[in-house]
Amino acid sequence: MPRRMLVPAPALRPLVQMYRIVEESTPQPERHMLLPEHTAHLIVHSGGTWMLGPGGVAAPLPLATLSGLTLTPAPLVSGGPTRALWAELYPWAARQLLGWSYPDPPLDLSAGAGGPALSAAVRAISAALAAADWDTAVGLLEGWLRARAAQTARAAGPGVRAAVRLCHSTGQARVADLAAELDLSPRTLERQFAQEVGIGAKSLARLIRFETAHNLLSDDPQTPLATLAYDLGFSDQAHLTREFRALGGLTPGAYARLSRLRRALDPGAWLPGTLGDKPVWPPLPE
Repeated sequence: MPRRMLVPAPALRPLVQMYRIVEESTPQPERHMLLPEHTAHLIVHSGGTWMLGPGGVAAPLPLATLSGLTLTPAPLVSGGPTRALWAELYPWAARQLLGWSYPDPPLDLSAGAGGPALSAAVRAISAALAAADWDTAVGLLEGWLRARAAQTARAAGPGVRAAVRLCHSTGQARVADLAAELDLSPRTLERQFAQEVGIGAKSLARLIRFETAHNLLSDDPQTPLATLAYDLGFSDQAHLTREFRALGGLTPGAYARLSRLRRALDPGAWLPGTLGDKPVWPPLPE
């Protein structure tokens, strides 16, 4: 299942973490579990992909969706040839560009939720994906994002500035410290954070730390869990394990074993010259 991660154009770096390119072809339907992350996922795809709802009921995934920032894993099923292009939007970008925030339900962007320009772009992107024309697909999506940002993006307020610093601290910065840095009371910052970013500071910090943990274990499944817990500011390894199980549904040790198995079965999953599972944080506002 080849996949690639690409950094967006400099003008979009404050809003878009990266693009993901995923291509797979499986003779039988294959189940995937999307772990919680600190970004919203704008996904355009071609091929057969289904969401699993309550009771395991499958529903076709719309041509393009915006979702994410969940605190539980999201199950998907794909089958046959499938290609997908993801734009990982920081939470404040999803709010500014598309008016979406946690815990809003997923948006069907192919049905007009993002406006007619995005609906038209989605159809063109999906056609490019079906033809395996990745350069055109990425160019079309980035073109829409840049045009939309020119209309709706705004200068970073205190909430966004605090969220960016929270990202750079891998979720370890304390709200009281961020508030003091911005010359605000903690309560005022929490209110502006939720208003500007679209999710509470504590929830975002949890997602950043969890995502950093599972990315590091994907990149190096041999990482000692006690060291990982210390580096990410958990009180001890047991604390890391409780949080990992709460958000991911399994222990970090089990996830590390799955990561080792995945790399053994598919050593060429990450194409040369890609970002792999390395974090890319937004630029700090000046």
